[in-house]
Amino acid sequence: MKLLDHHREGLRARGLTDATIEAAGIFSETNKDKLAAALNWKRASKTIAPAIGIPFHGPDGVNGYVRYRPDIPRLDRNDKPIKYESRRGEPNRVYFPPGTFDCLQNAAQELALVEGEFKSLALTQELLPTLGLVGVYGWKAKDHQRLLPELEKIAWSGRTVYIVFDSDYATNENVVTALAWLAKHLTDRGAKPRFVRLPDKPDGSKQGIDDFIAAKGTDAKREVRALLDAAEDPPAVKPEQLREPASAADPAKEAAAILAAEQKDGVSKLRYWRDTFEHWRAGRYVEVKSSEIAARVVQHLNRVYTHVGTTVVSNVVLQLKGQSLLAGDVTAPAWLTRVDGCEGWRTADLFVARNGILYLPTKRFIPPTPRLFTPAALDFDYEPKGPEPAHWLKFLSQLWPDDADSVLTLQQWFGLCLVADTRHQKMLLIVGPKRSGKGTVARVLRAVVGAWNCAGPTMASLATNFGLWPLWGKTVAIISDARLSGRTDQAVITERLLSITGEDALTIDRKHQEPVTDKLLTRLLILTNELPRLGDSSGALSGRMLILRLVRSFYGEEDIGLTDRLLAERAGILRWAIQGWHSLREVGYFVQPASGLDLHEQMDELASPVMSFAGERCIVDADELLHRVSCQSLYTAWCAWSIAKGLKPTSDATFGRDLTAAFPQIRRFRPRENDCRIWTYAGIGLLANEAEEFA
Repeated sequence: MKLLDHHREGLRARGLTDATIEAAGIFSETNKDKLAAALNWKRASKTIAPAIGIPFHGPDGVNGYVRYRPDIPRLDRNDKPIKYESRRGEPNRVYFPPGTFDCLQNAAQELALVEGEFKSLALTQELLPTLGLVGVYGWKAKDHQRLLPELEKIAWSGRTVYIVFDSDYATNENVVTALAWLAKHLTDRGAKPRFVRLPDKPDGSKQGIDDFIAAKGTDAKREVRALLDAAEDPPAVKPEQLREPASAADPAKEAAAILAAEQKDGVSKLRYWRDTFEHWRAGRYVEVKSSEIAARVVQHLNRVYTHVGTTVVSNVVLQLKGQSLLAGDVTAPAWLTRVDGCEGWRTADLFVARNGILYLPTKRFIPPTPRLFTPAALDFDYEPKGPEPAHWLKFLSQLWPDDADSVLTLQQWFGLCLVADTRHQKMLLIVGPKRSGKGTVARVLRAVVGAWNCAGPTMASLATNFGLWPLWGKTVAIISDARLSGRTDQAVITERLLSITGEDALTIDRKHQEPVTDKLLTRLLILTNELPRLGDSSGALSGRMLILRLVRSFYGEEDIGLTDRLLAERAGILRWAIQGWHSLREVGYFVQPASGLDLHEQMDELASPVMSFAGERCIVDADELLHRVSCQSLYTAWCAWSIAKGLKPTSDATFGRDLTAAFPQIRRFRPRENDCRIWTYAGIGLLANEAEEFA
């Protein structure tokens, strides 16, 4: 096949003679489609041709394998030129220049190994048989433990072998490692490897043996011989270089090794649960990003293997998921395995501190263990004995100087927030003027429960698509300065507040992950200067609220060091909260303090104006015969009451819906009166004076 003139000139510049070029069968390929087919590419690139074709040889001549050197090489992902192209899908081959096969079984004949076909031709032409490797690792199979089959067939025992890599080998640790491994394999097979140290070019740039031969001209043979005679022992393989490539790793075994290193109390601290990895730390399971897991896999593999890539890392991560899988129907908190002496412990009656697990009913304390699957734990130690939190108690007495019931309710609420018990189906609303201590109470609760167990949503955020996600796995959500704009979907907020407090299973949307359906363990604390207006005709929402009222403002009298003093007492406040848990357990339910009862009535009015209207202007009774009123009369009275209250009356259909939501016993029917049927409400009637006015 024809060789283009500029290709021939380039080969001559490398020190190759025309006779060597012809004997090697080097040719030019100018058809990009033929070249793409030869390389097993699906389609040709625009710049792949022209290219120099280098046929590989076997004992009987050309063996059909060809490598190509394009004039304009393509770039890899690091923008480094790919100078040579090999047929896709085929393993590495060794380049045997013509005439070298006769000496392969004669161990008395010196051999050389170089990186590249042109270098092997140049050195074979000048001095001794030389084999070309397709790179510094072109001698190995998939791992460091095997030579290519073509090299294994050579008689190595007793043979002197010169390894001639490019002059920049010492600055490239990867090349040094490849050289050390190649020399080790040759030594193991009885050869005597020698390393030839090539000098740089006069301008300081690197050169290969072909560049050296071309530069020396007629003195090339003598200069090359001098280099060979000065050859030195190659570097030995260092312990850190004994690692195999990651392609030899068994992902299942490596995943098992990672999990074995994570063992404590006979269970793994790493779990794959509901599409996320969970890792046990300081008494609780913490969600770990997939990128962190991948990084830890890389760290593990780097201790054993080289050339760790994305494929093997992905395979190990996949094995980790399968081997650490925790069933999705497991709901935290839950015991993963039995702990001796803890049989019958309800997970809703214990809390986890940094130094252990306390079972509140018996006050038994055990060391922390990953056998308890829980996302909630205190970030400080539990101390069963210690002084009372004097500053905290004094602070509470300033907030409620004559209201011990409110202090007790707050104490019980703190105790409830320590555990995963949601059976009381309550939320706490603290209402007071600015600088009344609401924020300080919230900061102390966050410190006692643990900052990582608390969420800080806004009221409006609960109406968004991902509004529930920050609450998942949190035991407390503190809504500070509750406000709602006119654009906020109040119906969604009301629905979600009722679902959370009502222990309903909710479908929680998560960004870039599958939604999960779970019961939130979150207790809600709402702080506000004014009662929030949340529509709820049934009155169920206000029934879920405990309301604590603050009346004193410390505006202008702020104690900026108070929070620091209170947080220093959190171990004592924790014991105070535990006492509150026991108090609540003895009573069995929360009691609304009397100081907040009028706020409850206002909440009813705000949430359900229809209920307030019925309380002021109607008689609601189950006796349908005694208490009846026409739908039109009742609606007319409702419109008049609404206008008097400064409210916009709703339509008659909406009024009827809200009325039956507030009073399910009321029914609507059409009795016959004087040959006509009039829609009538049964079970409710207007007060006497109202009935006369709106008859």
